[in-house]
Amino acid sequence: MTDKRELVEKSIESDDELPESLPKVQRQKRQMSEKQLANLAKAREKAKVALNEKRARNKKLKEQEKKLKELKLKEKEDRIQAEMNALQPKEVTPPKPPPVKKKKKQKIVYYSSSDSSDGEEIVYKKRPKERKGKQESSASKMPPLPTPQQLYDQDTKKAQDAAVKKKYDDEVLRLRKQYMMQQIFPNM
Repeated sequence: MTDKRELVEKSIESDDELPESLPKVQRQKRQMSEKQLANLAKAREKAKVALNEKRARNKKLKEQEKKLKELKLKEKEDRIQAEMNALQPKEVTPPKPPPVKKKKKQKIVYYSSSDSSDGEEIVYKKRPKERKGKQESSASKMPPLPTPQQLYDQDTKKAQDAAVKKKYDDEVLRLRKQYMMQQIFPNM
């Protein structure tokens, strides 16, 4: 144990004895030969060409993906427009209101005949009662249930949407795989 303490004390003392400012030795910069400089220039040119090719490939892939998105959007808009055209009548004219029928007022009719001996005859006519049930039934009318053809059309539309979405997703996935493979194996 004492040996270790002595060594530690000696090392501490030896650190104190060192001068604080040692002159630093300046090393010369490494000089490259002409051949090495030529090789470096060639490597830089190669790297520059490879980088430009990579950028061009990336740009092309981005453009393809953008076109694919635009095609999908255009396809969807066309389908929606076709549905809207099918639902709307070909000639859009505002419906004419039905002509308003004026009810004739029934009057009390007096008949008098000077020839007859009965004297004056009075005829009373009653106004017909309005039907309240007819007005209430039209107000509480519910919209008609969809027909089987309409239900079938809705199902086919959903199936077409799903097919278009799957086709788009598959194409995007293929482009991504292609891009990744080009990143890993650029010469293939």
